[in-house]
Amino acid sequence: MKDFYRGDVIYVDLGQHPKSSVQSGIRPCIVVSNDKNNRYANVLSVCPCTCKIKDIPVHVRLLPGDVNGYFEKESDFLAEQIVTVDKRKVISKVGHIPTDSKVMKAIDNAIRLQLGLRTGNREVETNAAKSE
Repeated sequence: MKDFYRGDVIYVDLGQHPKSSVQSGIRPCIVVSNDKNNRYANVLSVCPCTCKIKDIPVHVRLLPGDVNGYFEKESDFLAEQIVTVDKRKVISKVGHIPTDSKVMKAIDNAIRLQLGLRTGNREVETNAAKSE
């Protein structure tokens, strides 16, 4: 496995973070770094997913049908836990979220919201933030 692309669903060993809210262990993550980085660097920026669903503005709900490939069950994408991982920590690539899909656009908005980035004159909102 050497080719990774933005939107890939991969299983990553995130290490152990006992007694914390930081995601640990082997879990599905979405590659959020740009494709040039993904091709030339030895690291990836990823966000983990969890099946513990919570309505938080920077979470994006992912359904198995949102992923081309294998995605086991409904999960939340956690934009607040962007992490850099060494490519050697990637265990497998199981799917891909198309970059032009609604869910990938929601992921992009969640990352912008988490990082306080604005588009135009206003902050972006995720689907979760709009429903509150």
